[in-house]
Amino acid sequence: MSKVARNPGGPGNGSPDSQTINLAGGAVLHYTAMRLKRYGDLRQDPEWLQGQLASDHSLVLPLWTDKNLFRTLGQSPAPALLQMPDAAQFLASAVEVIYLGHDGERAVFAADLAEQDRGHVKDLIEQSAPGCRFIDLRRVSAVVTPEQASLLAYARVLASWHRNNGFCARCGHRTQPQRGGHMRHCGQCGREHFPRIDPAVIMLVEQPDPEGGQPRCLLGRHTRLPGRVYSTLAGYVDPGETLEQAVAREVWEEARIRVTDIRYVASQPWPFAGSLMLGFRAVSMDAEPDISQDELEDARWFTAAEMRDFGEFEDGNGAEFELPRQDSIARLLIEQWMADSG
Repeated sequence: MSKVARNPGGPGNGSPDSQTINLAGGAVLHYTAMRLKRYGDLRQDPEWLQGQLASDHSLVLPLWTDKNLFRTLGQSPAPALLQMPDAAQFLASAVEVIYLGHDGERAVFAADLAEQDRGHVKDLIEQSAPGCRFIDLRRVSAVVTPEQASLLAYARVLASWHRNNGFCARCGHRTQPQRGGHMRHCGQCGREHFPRIDPAVIMLVEQPDPEGGQPRCLLGRHTRLPGRVYSTLAGYVDPGETLEQAVAREVWEEARIRVTDIRYVASQPWPFAGSLMLGFRAVSMDAEPDISQDELEDARWFTAAEMRDFGEFEDGNGAEFELPRQDSIARLLIEQWMADSG
């Protein structure tokens, strides 16, 4: 019988400063509920890491082509974390083994199969994890808990970083993983490479009292969004600018709207682009957005009443407009604003 942990990412021994971000109504923002103790000091000791990996109590989270392993025998897919001896074959086939942290007394590792061929991966699953298959986290984020989503996303981001940083950016020689997979070292020039996080601002722009009418917020649509989805504006932070300056610049570049009263709300690691999304609210009294710069396909002001008629993300119910994904910080910004607007 395959030993598959049924409650990954549970309470465990979280960091003392762990904090989750709540949506309107008390729901937790996905990808912000990582509860593992990361042990940044201990993971620098190769002998300690090897001892944790060899323990029968440790858990292994397999990945393949940016997909996580899920149990699929029940009604909904559930994350699969393997124990020994079932994890042994996945570890032997892994291109990278990454220490993620400790859940209570149990070490948790990611085993990235990278570009192993489909046939080999199928054999691994049949032998060591029957009833499981690899699924893109984006497809099942709505049915996993915030803690599970945070753990799976964390593993995905680190595995992707290793695959894309196998060679030194300074001298071009191959790098080697160290510190449990949280750093890569170039033996040729000595350069140390650490996981890169790209900061991006995402902002809800509001008009609290537009000429005595109902409060409105600005939503836009670009070609990367599916269907009829409208979302908050967003963009990467440029070198040499503050976060607030990035908010003002991005809104101006995309919609020719000027903003004031820029206020930080919350942040969210976004695993599908390796970004850290920094959420803001801002105020504008400008009239209609101008999208002639081709940054957006469309941009409009909406009242809270209008947005309550929006459909869910890609639910196919025929609504004229759809909300962004439930697991996104864009959704947090929108729901908080709607709650505040009554």
